[in-house]
Amino acid sequence: MSDQSKVIYHFTEYAEFENTGLENNGIAFPELEQILKDYLLSQPGETMEFKESFVWLKQENNEEVRTVEVTFEDHNMKNYTRLWGTKSNEDGRVLDMKVNAVDLDTKEVVYERQLV
Repeated sequence: MSDQSKVIYHFTEYAEFENTGLENNGIAFPELEQILKDYLLSQPGETMEFKESFVWLKQENNEEVRTVEVTFEDHNMKNYTRLWGTKSNEDGRVLDMKVNAVDLDTKEVVYERQLV
């Protein structure tokens, strides 16, 4: 995040993320929410454990861009799974969405997939 980024939300408890972030449109990113619901949130709790989520705004190329990052610990694969994306706050256009896996010990990205 640059110095010009403004953090809107930082969720560390799943109940708060679910209530404010999802049910009350705090993350305001329906495309990313759909992937969350279809893949990550459908996993058993003992497999995918919510860790944290950030939502921030930043000026890029003369437009306000919303970035959302959601991190889970995948106990089966022994890594962090991060889903993140950016979208224009001006017109709602999705700019980027990715999912990646980060090794718990080395913090290196071991897998990344472009979703948009």
